[in-house]
Amino acid sequence: MAEWNRHTPNGVCDILADECAAKKEIESTIWNVFASMGYREVELPTFEYYDVFANSGGQISQENMFKFFDERGRILTLRPDITTSIARMAATKEDLSVLPKRYCYTGNVFRAEETQGARQREFTQAGIELIGAYSPEADAEVIAAAIEAVIAVGIDEFSMEIGQVTFFNGLVEQAGLSAEQTEKLRERIDSKDTLGIREMVSRLDIGNDIKKLLSELPSLFGTAEVLDRADVEGLNATSKAALDNIRRIYELLTLYGLEKFISIDLGMLQSIDYYTGTIFKCYTHGVGFPICAGGRYDNLVGHFGVNVGAVGAAFGINRMMTALRSKGTAAHSLPSVSVVFAEKNAEGIAYDLAYTLRLNGCLIEGYIGGGDYKECEEYCKRINAGSMMRVHADGLLQIKDFIRGDITETTAEEFLGFYEDDCDCGEHHHDHDCDCGHCH
Repeated sequence: MAEWNRHTPNGVCDILADECAAKKEIESTIWNVFASMGYREVELPTFEYYDVFANSGGQISQENMFKFFDERGRILTLRPDITTSIARMAATKEDLSVLPKRYCYTGNVFRAEETQGARQREFTQAGIELIGAYSPEADAEVIAAAIEAVIAVGIDEFSMEIGQVTFFNGLVEQAGLSAEQTEKLRERIDSKDTLGIREMVSRLDIGNDIKKLLSELPSLFGTAEVLDRADVEGLNATSKAALDNIRRIYELLTLYGLEKFISIDLGMLQSIDYYTGTIFKCYTHGVGFPICAGGRYDNLVGHFGVNVGAVGAAFGINRMMTALRSKGTAAHSLPSVSVVFAEKNAEGIAYDLAYTLRLNGCLIEGYIGGGDYKECEEYCKRINAGSMMRVHADGLLQIKDFIRGDITETTAEEFLGFYEDDCDCGEHHHDHDCDCGHCH
């Protein structure tokens, strides 16, 4: 019989200390990019009423949600998506008379999916939502923020592919397709089934230019010239407006200096019921799934009572970690830890020393192994500590630098003086309220 208490369920995993440090650094880097652009962080509940997601027109089917009951028998679900929760929060808790609202978030989501490949049932997302703006400038801002965040974490070779579902919707409207026919055509275009597309399109009562355009949608991928190829004779107003929209977004991103990262893909049609305009996905080497995806979803907030436009982007943090590992790098290394060892009756001095260094941003461990300084040295080597500080009761301080291999002798008082900047306020170092202007 398997010892289930020693294992994790399929689709979830433990993240050990080193990997967790790298993960937190990625999250922090992305957050800094978003915060610098005026996005304010919010936190959403880990579980919500099932109705929040079931009736929102979102991308997640009920079969892919983890559902359970509260004490009154109402159906709850672990959040499969954070965007929908933000839409609910904005519509029900915020004053939307002043728009736009800019939100950013980091949190885990849960999906009851098959766990083949890189798919997980619990994974971390970070993202932004710009609510209350319909302009191409809003779409360009979100895409630019996504690109800046990808670059900031250290991924420099990637492609941000941009599509426009309204362009396809205009073609469908022009062809007079039913909902069933539209979904069948969408699936064939999304899977690049050119033979199936031609066979289906050949029976439509539309002009030859539009037939040819529909047949070529899977190959309409590349630079701005794709938009010129798509602007054929007889195109209806809906599709023309969609081309003008994506052309303006592309123009803005070019003005921002981001053109080299951008590709246009008019055959990108996933989740057309959820998205209402621009959609985008970011791909990089070593990951079979997009590390970032998003788009415009003007109908979602309206499901919760307020009709406002919105556009957002979500990052798969775990996928970004995979991408960094595949290129032979990780998140920037954290500073190495230093260990403070206190000889008998030097515990107070050692604590003061560690406290001051921590206030100045150093990573300091206090040795609690119970052995002598030789055992502390062995411990330092095992954890790859940068240095060991041996503090004596008379204030003598010996600093062993494991990187350079040398030992420096000084006193704790003299060493702390460097951090206090010759403070002469007369206060004990632990006084948090010191306002002498010298203490750090």
